[in-house]
Amino acid sequence: MEERAEAGDMWDHTAIAADSKLLVSLVVGKRTHEQTTALVRDAKQRLRPGHLPAIFTDAYDGYESAILDAFGRRYPAPSHRATDRSRRSVVRWPQGLALGQVKKHSKGHGVERVEVRVVHGKARLKHILYLLGYNVITTSVVERHNGTSRLRNQRKARKTLAFSKATRYHRWMSWLAVGLYNVCHAHRSLQIKSAGQVSHQTPAMAAKVADHIWSTREW
Repeated sequence: MEERAEAGDMWDHTAIAADSKLLVSLVVGKRTHEQTTALVRDAKQRLRPGHLPAIFTDAYDGYESAILDAFGRRYPAPSHRATDRSRRSVVRWPQGLALGQVKKHSKGHGVERVEVRVVHGKARLKHILYLLGYNVITTSVVERHNGTSRLRNQRKARKTLAFSKATRYHRWMSWLAVGLYNVCHAHRSLQIKSAGQVSHQTPAMAAKVADHIWSTREW
């Protein structure tokens, strides 16, 4: 039963910083509410304590509740007067935590239209979009990484005999690919041009957690 439950599609649930392109968190598995919750909780632990991010997601239903569970403010509920029994704490969306979603409507083999929606924090999202140089809410950073990941990790290539056949090896290779992506490979969009010179950066360098491009041996 365990092998059967792990067969079939496996998703890379990823959390990526849009400014530095750093892959902050990865959870490999089925696309379920439990896996989504695990991703959001893991990502929160890797952020600066108390930091409330602006989050862009696709339209999967599990994101909003998972984000509320991880970042929500918990307040004690008043006790019931008749029975004097305390109720479960109330979880509220914190001020400063922003969420925007992108929903793609497909038709045939293509995308007919893209719908963007502000779920929480309209003013904060508008400010973050300005800082990033975006015109609209977008998940393009994640989509670009998905393409890069399939290119560099043949276990994820479609319609090939190289696809993963064992879950644990698939997870291991996914994590290895994340390490190489973060610290060993320069990202073209992170280039710094000054006085005719071009400086190359990895996502880890852009996020100020590394000061040079690591070699594979060093990594």
